[in-house]
Amino acid sequence: MDNYNYMAGADMKVFVVEDSAAVRERLLEMIREIEDIEVVGEAESFDAAVSGILDTRPDVAVLDIKLADDGGSGIDVLTEVKKGLPEMRAIMLSNYATPQHMKASADAGAEFFLDKSADFERIAEILEQLKGETGAR
Repeated sequence: MDNYNYMAGADMKVFVVEDSAAVRERLLEMIREIEDIEVVGEAESFDAAVSGILDTRPDVAVLDIKLADDGGSGIDVLTEVKKGLPEMRAIMLSNYATPQHMKASADAGAEFFLDKSADFERIAEILEQLKGETGAR
């Protein structure tokens, strides 16, 4: 995992799980532009995502459904980490916006399901909304 500088004043911590380096970098750039939100980690595979999320305990995880080939999906990651972090919020991303993927994501605990091709820019808006809710806790 990369070295991340933890911001003492950050209102919300975010972890990004995306197997495409280009998409992951775009996500990270977009999130880092939001005031009072700190990216605490990133991963491209199931194992790295589960250990990274459990180690950093983010408020929100942004997860791609399809991950690098190590036997798990973003849905599997969310199912696993929700056992130890039931309060963590989740935004699921996919190029496969099928009803089955939406239902599986919701069943795993994702509050938001976004189609990468149509809804990508909504991630910042949703994180701003969640930041307001987190700050109000």
